[in-house]
Amino acid sequence: MSARSPERRKARGVVWYDDGVPLLDVVLGYDCNLACTYCTITEEMRRRALSTEQVAQEIDRAATRGFRDVAFTGGEPTIRSDLPALVRYAKKRGFEHVKVASNGLRYAHAPYLALLAEAGVDQFHVSMHAPSDAAYEETVQREGTAELRRKAIENLVARGLDPIADLILKEDTYRDVRAWVERLFAQGIRHLRLWLVSLTDGNRANVDQLPRLSDVAAKAREAFEAAREGGYEVHALHIPRCFLPGYEDHVRHPGADVVRVVTPDEVFDLKNSRLTGGVKPAGCEGCRHFETCPGLRPDYVERHGADEVRAVPA
Repeated sequence: MSARSPERRKARGVVWYDDGVPLLDVVLGYDCNLACTYCTITEEMRRRALSTEQVAQEIDRAATRGFRDVAFTGGEPTIRSDLPALVRYAKKRGFEHVKVASNGLRYAHAPYLALLAEAGVDQFHVSMHAPSDAAYEETVQREGTAELRRKAIENLVARGLDPIADLILKEDTYRDVRAWVERLFAQGIRHLRLWLVSLTDGNRANVDQLPRLSDVAAKAREAFEAAREGGYEVHALHIPRCFLPGYEDHVRHPGADVVRVVTPDEVFDLKNSRLTGGVKPAGCEGCRHFETCPGLRPDYVERHGADEVRAVPA
């Protein structure tokens, strides 16, 4: 376990950790029931997946190392028929908290949602993809899904499962982020995460989707203000603190904690991933956040450079 004692917070019956707790993040496979226009997964990747036995072995290995939190992700984890059994197995092996990161469409079917909750899932992350119904269906490229998304949120909230909404900020969504989070708050969601679109693998060529951080930060601050006024939680995952003076407490970096990622291709620590940062330009020198900030992502620097960074004086 981590040398630090993790700070636990509790809201609406759900406990989660701020930091310090090792997390096993299992990418069950790359296949999905949607075809989002910004998806990084290629058609070739969609054919790759971990077997049930491989996942169980990784759960066993992590359990012996003291891991007590596990996340099942994808692709889309809920299309796996063995997901409830894997959740139950993780609980049997001593995992205290089980997270599922999903597009959430299957949660529109209340019995399936109940099955996962009863198996032991206590953290439901749902990707929102786009603000409006029309933009959502255009993004996921599947008709009829907007109504499923709405019903899924209703079911999650009605069961008191306190879902976390993952919002993808890209060129066509970041300007509306305040209205977006306020709309989701009105639907009963109290915890929201802002993710910056990635230009990797299958999405590498869509460079126009990635906005400048300085522009995104200006709109993110509006969302943070809405959260402070409304009494709910909004955090940014890929915006360095130097872009958000006065709102540093709304920043979380995905690779700041101990996260062991298991995919069909490899096993690695998230802090070493290209998705968490890694580039610290000259503008970072002398910054008070230098040691705790992962820097800029390589795909961002390749698209926009690194001239926006300004060190925060110590």
